[in-house]
Amino acid sequence: MGRVRNILFIMCDQLRYDYLSCNGHPHLDTPHIDGLAAKSVNFVNAFVQSPLCGPSRMSYLTGRYVHSHGATWNGVPLSVGQTNIGDFMRPTGCAAR
Repeated sequence: MGRVRNILFIMCDQLRYDYLSCNGHPHLDTPHIDGLAAKSVNFVNAFVQSPLCGPSRMSYLTGRYVHSHGATWNGVPLSVGQTNIGDFMRPTGCAAR
């Protein structure tokens, strides 16, 4: 097995991309996130699949649209057996242990 790489995803509810100083906010100072952005990928043109956090996060985990994975509201769990990002990362050695 090769070198295991770390992946850090930061998911914030209701945080606009331009509320970070690294993305040009004139008054807010976000030095720690700015440092991460300088060393990684900073998506400034991304979209969510749902205005609700639960279904949107399930779309992130599965790579599928809300109508496809079925978790359509907060509190509605993802169905057992849904393929998710962990299933794709596990063979690479990057999945959580």
